[in-house]
Amino acid sequence: MKSKKTPQLSTAKQRELGAELRRIRMRAGYLATDMSRMLGWPASTISRLESGLRSYQAGDIAIYLARAKATPHELDKLVALDRLPDDGYQVRSHPAGFSDDLPLISVLNAGSQSITTYDPVEIPRQLQIEPYIRQTLARCGHKDGPVLDAAVHTRLASQAASRRIPGPFTFYLHENTLLVHPGELVVKHEQVLHLLIMSSLPHHHIHLVPDHFTLTGLHAGFALYRHDQHRPLIHHQQPTTSLFLENDDDVAFYECQLERIAHKALTRQQTRDWFVSHLAEMELDHQSIIPKVASRSHGQLPQNLISEHSKYIGHYKK
Repeated sequence: MKSKKTPQLSTAKQRELGAELRRIRMRAGYLATDMSRMLGWPASTISRLESGLRSYQAGDIAIYLARAKATPHELDKLVALDRLPDDGYQVRSHPAGFSDDLPLISVLNAGSQSITTYDPVEIPRQLQIEPYIRQTLARCGHKDGPVLDAAVHTRLASQAASRRIPGPFTFYLHENTLLVHPGELVVKHEQVLHLLIMSSLPHHHIHLVPDHFTLTGLHAGFALYRHDQHRPLIHHQQPTTSLFLENDDDVAFYECQLERIAHKALTRQQTRDWFVSHLAEMELDHQSIIPKVASRSHGQLPQNLISEHSKYIGHYKK
C-alpha cells in the first residue's frame, strides 16, 4: 500500500515571488496559457509557481520576468529576492509605522484562512478608522499631503478587502490603546464605536486585554497567519522593518504567548459590554464635546447594540 504524500507547504518568500510574477504577467496582458506557450512550460507549472507551491531552478525567475516584460527595477528586485535564503526568517523594510504596502503583507492578508493579532500599543490596523490612521501615522513622522492620503487609502482598502474573507479574525486589543488622550476624544469615541460595530460581525472575534496584563520582554505587537497549504507565519512589526518568522520553534513561542493572552482576555460579550460602557462614560463625561457624535452613533449601530448602549447610559445617570 502506497503511503500518502505529505502536502507541500509553501513558504512566505515563495508566495511573495509568485504573487509578483502574477501581477507582472497580468499587467502585460498575458494569460497563464500565454506564458506556458512562450516558455515551453506546462500550464500547471505556471499555476503552481505563481501560487508559491512549486520549487524552481536557478534562473527560472529571471527568464519568467523577461518574458512577462518586467521593468529593469522589478527584474533586479525580484532576482535579488529569489537569491535570499529561504530559511524561515525574512526581513522587509518599509516607511515608519506603515507595512501595508509590502507585497508580502498583501499576500498574507488575501491568502490566509485565519489571522490572530495582538498589539499592546495601537489598535490593529485592520480595525482602525480613518482619523485614527492619520493620527497613528502622524506620530510616526508622516506629514499631511498626498503621500499620507495614499497611505490612509491603502489601509482602508485593505480593510474592505479583508472583510470579504471568511476568516475567522481574532484581535486582542490592550485596554491601554483605548485610553483617551487630550485632543483625541472625538476620534477615540468614533474608534470605539467602530470596534463595537465590528465586534458584531460573526467572523471578527475582538477581545479586550486588561491594562494590568503585560508580556514580559515583548513590547511590540504581532500577528499569526494560518492557511492549510502554507506554513504558519508570524509577522512582527518594528517601526521601520517587518520580521516574518516561519520556523517551528519561533511560531510555537508566539502561539504560547497567544495562549497566555487568551487566558487573561475578556470574552467577546464582555468586550462588547466594555465598549458600550466606555462609550456611555465618554458621552456623559464630555457632553459638550461629543453630543453630535453620540446622536450620530445611534444611526450607525444595529438595534441590539443601541439597546445595550441605552442600558449603560441609564446606569451611569443613576
